[in-house]
Amino acid sequence: MPFSVTISSFSLLTNPTTRPHHRTTVLRPKIPLQNRSQLTIKSSIDNKKPPSTKPTSWVSPDWLTKLTRSLTLGQNDDSNIPIASAELDDVSELLGGALFLPLFRWMNLYGPIYRLAAGPRNFVIVSDPAIAKHVLKNYGKYGKGLVAEVSEFLFGSGFAIAEGPLWTARRRAVVPSLHKKYLSVIVDRVFCRCAERMVEKLLPDAISGSAVNMEAKFSQLTLDVIGLALFNYNFDSLTTDSPVIDAIKALCKFIPRQIKAENAVSLIRQTVEELIAKCREIVESEGERINEDEYVNDRDPSILRFLLASREEVSSVQLRDDLLSMLVAGHETTGSVLTWTAYLLSKDPSSLEKAHEEVDRVLGGRSPTYEDMKNLKFLTRCITESLRLYPHPPVLIRRAQVADVLPGNYKVNAGQDIMISVYNIHHSSEVWDRAEEFDPERFDLEGPIPNETNTDFRFIPFSGGPRKCVGDQFALLEATITLGYLYRTSRSS
Repeated sequence: MPFSVTISSFSLLTNPTTRPHHRTTVLRPKIPLQNRSQLTIKSSIDNKKPPSTKPTSWVSPDWLTKLTRSLTLGQNDDSNIPIASAELDDVSELLGGALFLPLFRWMNLYGPIYRLAAGPRNFVIVSDPAIAKHVLKNYGKYGKGLVAEVSEFLFGSGFAIAEGPLWTARRRAVVPSLHKKYLSVIVDRVFCRCAERMVEKLLPDAISGSAVNMEAKFSQLTLDVIGLALFNYNFDSLTTDSPVIDAIKALCKFIPRQIKAENAVSLIRQTVEELIAKCREIVESEGERINEDEYVNDRDPSILRFLLASREEVSSVQLRDDLLSMLVAGHETTGSVLTWTAYLLSKDPSSLEKAHEEVDRVLGGRSPTYEDMKNLKFLTRCITESLRLYPHPPVLIRRAQVADVLPGNYKVNAGQDIMISVYNIHHSSEVWDRAEEFDPERFDLEGPIPNETNTDFRFIPFSGGPRKCVGDQFALLEATITLGYLYRTSRSS
């Protein structure tokens, strides 16, 4: 469940008529041919962006760069960091469009590190694995900074944005809940059942040949999964709608502190608090306590139940904030991963056929299990390659707590905001061969699942270092099981 705040450059919009240059992913299931349902996915990403019709500004294009340089950098900048010249259209794109596009363009102009003006502040943009590794692994020197400031309205003191001793304590409390036995139970009772329900909803469209917005379906699926896994609460968003579901969706669309976002936060917090109170009452009445390392309550295997049964002295507000961190991040991010992987496979018939063959061989028509994860090697590599091409979030933000010297002899002062462009690192031709190509087999099928350690921070979709996402295995399992179920069903339909 990688953590993202408001920088969501890969959200798949659903109105191609008014925003033709954005992405809309739809599933077009054809009537079964030779006893097999063919699922094809199209996207308006293939449409070309229309020429800009924005009026030319009367001010100098690089006015913001010059102003910020004079205000914040001074005349004695000895950082050795190049300064990108931001034009007015670039700034508009940064604030209201796809963040990763101008950052990638400037990387190709200025190199793996540069300074970017953004109003009264400036950001150091990092697109180099060695520098990213230095920043992410030195947690004491680099904090969440702007991320925490922007998202505190939602996550409060949740472990995703907490700092110092509070973060250490909350992470230590949450991590044990994601143990192997819990994941194996969740695969059967949550991942498979939610995937099966989604496929059932898709079958009428497969028969009729109707187009389906798969980004929306995957988003509904992941919301149902995270609700059951966290709280043992079924949002049932694949079937119904509710104010709570609308509120969660709203948080992915609205700028923090807008009235609608604040109302959404209030409703979600109230709902989570009620779930905590109800579960706490049950745990207390039953006298439940954790008595083994991989404890799971058979009736309620949720993370909330585990945390309450651990009998840790923690307030309901802190518990609420921790769970909200996991709810929002786990829902939005995995939905994006599923959508992009399905899209990329649909554009690569050879890889799609390999995925089908592997699913047939490993599953043999049955539902996936936790143990199948290690044998669905090609499908897993398709997901990791999707994460490389379309990481979510595409940037990680940190703030220097002390003055430091980065690899390459680049100097940063205390208080400097840093953007690690995951997208740039994953797309850099200096880092990857054929960086723009979808090639699942660039990752060794017989080797370990790619992560920041075994790729030396060339691959960091789940961040890295001490603050690496705690739910990376959860997310990979959910995506692999869901696609395994989807491709197993489409082969046998």
